[in-house]
Amino acid sequence: MKAPSCPKIYASVLRRVQALGLARGAKLLDAPCGDGEVSVELAKLGFEVSAVDMVDELLPEARAALGGRFRIADMTRPLPWPDAGFDLILCVEGIEHLEDAFAFLREMYRLLKPGGILILSTPNIISLRSRVRFFGSGFYNCDPRPLDESARNPMHHIGLRTFPELRYLLRTSGFEITAVAATHTKPITYAYSIFVPWMWLYTLIAFRKEKSGAQRERNREIRGTLLSGAVLYGENLTLVSRKI
Repeated sequence: MKAPSCPKIYASVLRRVQALGLARGAKLLDAPCGDGEVSVELAKLGFEVSAVDMVDELLPEARAALGGRFRIADMTRPLPWPDAGFDLILCVEGIEHLEDAFAFLREMYRLLKPGGILILSTPNIISLRSRVRFFGSGFYNCDPRPLDESARNPMHHIGLRTFPELRYLLRTSGFEITAVAATHTKPITYAYSIFVPWMWLYTLIAFRKEKSGAQRERNREIRGTLLSGAVLYGENLTLVSRKI
């Protein structure tokens, strides 16, 4: 239930996994796993990989790599694994397809060990180029036209979210974001840099209306991330979070 093979996104996420320095044999969950392409690469790195999706579209090599640790399930409901069973969970281009992201993240929290890591990648709908497209058409880069309404489709992007919304989802589900990065950037996006000074000023003025002292402190972090290269120019974001 993820987009077709995305080599640049997959490579970026796998580099993030390797940078964590997890021991061989660490337990990982790929949710959703799609055709299992990422699961195969994780297994090659020596991890014990389990996977879940709403449908079975596994490649033969993924089925072999998972060795029976694949499940079909609704990821907004309890999944068939015990509490605190995983060192790392990957959600690669999946959360934007789910009807209830809060329920999904609460379940990921349950499945992770204390201090466990969640790596999530998703389309960046507030890149400079995407914001200009939305201003002109009302649609983001990844969905430049209305969704096909003839039937529900698990591939539809029904849950696209901005970085602050994703941060809220994660923080209120028990996670602390430790890194925000872009999976890749299209060079054309840099042409929109002329809008950055205006966005910086507009955001500063808008955030000054916050009354809560604690939230003002958090807003400084959020504003810094909103004006980072990853968010301004990245096609997709990778959020690395730790279970608190």
